[in-house]
Amino acid sequence: MAVVTGGASGIGQATVRIMSRLGASVVIADVDEAGSEALASELTAGGGQVIACRADILVEDDIKGMIETAVERFGGLDILHNNAGIPRTIAPDCEVIDLPLEWWRKTIDGHLTSAMLGCKYAIPHMAARGGGAIVNTSSSSARYATVDLPSYSVAKAGLHQLTREVAATYGRDNIRCNAVVPGAVMTPRGRATLPPDIFRLFATNTALPRLAMAEDIANVVVFLASDMAGMITGQAIEVDGMMMHKLPYWLPKMQASRGEKFEASTFQYTDMPDA
Repeated sequence: MAVVTGGASGIGQATVRIMSRLGASVVIADVDEAGSEALASELTAGGGQVIACRADILVEDDIKGMIETAVERFGGLDILHNNAGIPRTIAPDCEVIDLPLEWWRKTIDGHLTSAMLGCKYAIPHMAARGGGAIVNTSSSSARYATVDLPSYSVAKAGLHQLTREVAATYGRDNIRCNAVVPGAVMTPRGRATLPPDIFRLFATNTALPRLAMAEDIANVVVFLASDMAGMITGQAIEVDGMMMHKLPYWLPKMQASRGEKFEASTFQYTDMPDA
């Protein structure tokens, strides 16, 4: 039995699909009611046990309600994927000297406080069943300065510490808590909000020959939630194709050693799938 926030699209949707395929009962918790219902109907028609639950992660009662929905419908809770965040259209961000307090607070609430509340209401039910797994969706921004995203970066950095605190405090209840740390991911929202040149820049700085898809992140989420990761807790696992862990001159140096002319990535934005 699992709850996936932000499950109607992107990484959350990919996680819901994989969990359902593997036999899990899943609650899709999302503010997008139409998207959640459509996905739930599709997976249910294919034999899955999936239900939609409207949940606004900025509203504590909604977070509590999504957990209660899972328990009432499926008899308990084993997995929580704190995946949902809020877009910059709702919680803008900018350099510190220009940052309104309202933007800061809303970003922290959407990316950190919401995860804390998810843990708060999920943990007692997990403990009652003898254990469970929580996986938080973080970002490479948690570890590296982003220049114009201080609120978001601080929220995600705080999410890493929340992950460790929960893991340390509730490990003896057999509850594990980890975070997955994506780099650039080709999700529909990302493609709608970022220009192609940004994705080409990301691709140029990724060691692997492609950018991550939502399924790449979801596969790691499902692994961390499974018994196969039974001794992994308190960790933040990077899934970015080594986009961040290279010296700045990595690519031209590598190409020079191979006798190749330095060129930016040949990544074709229009060739990437939509999901």
